[in-house]
Amino acid sequence: MQFTHALFDMDGTLVDSMGYWDEVCGEYLRAVGLYSEEVFDALKPMTLSQTAEYLETEFGIKTSQEEIISRMCQIMLNHYTHDVKIKPGIRAFLDALQKKGVRMCVVSSSPLPLVETCLNRHDLTQYFEFLLSAEEVGKGKTDPDIYLEAAKRMQAEPSQTITFEDAMLAGLTAKHAGFLTAAIFDENSVEEWDDFRKEADFAFRDWNEALQLLQ
Repeated sequence: MQFTHALFDMDGTLVDSMGYWDEVCGEYLRAVGLYSEEVFDALKPMTLSQTAEYLETEFGIKTSQEEIISRMCQIMLNHYTHDVKIKPGIRAFLDALQKKGVRMCVVSSSPLPLVETCLNRHDLTQYFEFLLSAEEVGKGKTDPDIYLEAAKRMQAEPSQTITFEDAMLAGLTAKHAGFLTAAIFDENSVEEWDDFRKEADFAFRDWNEALQLLQ
């Protein structure tokens, strides 16, 4: 085993939630009577902040950007509270890491209250020293800041720290910052899977397969 610390993405990695994130803009648009396929497709690659700015600018929505973001977060909170499931095999994998003394944390692009709600519901918070949101850091995963901050908090060297990500862009950001990178398959990122698994240090179709890391 080449690492002493581990950083876990949440959405699409620990839990099967990316499908809900893909639809949250559509749910919001329907609620305010603005839904169309063209608008929905335009919003798909945007962050919540970018989405709020776009809707306010393009459609003159009179509520603030903060209110737009708040309403979308409420939609996701409902899904995290009732619908989102954990990835098969993840609990056994976290148990195995814990037994080997690997120190762990979560690094997520989602707002911290959503992360806490989701992981508390599934009793996964116990495995992690802390939960870190990109909102706290002030930058998304196109920049390495969230990974570097997590390593700093755990007093870990990037070269001894593995990051688990389902999204290639995030995974390669960590890799280029000196972290070991494990690609975790998610159906919602299937189009980039072949490229990601070639670039990552490790690649696994599921968490049961990832147990080979610990052998």
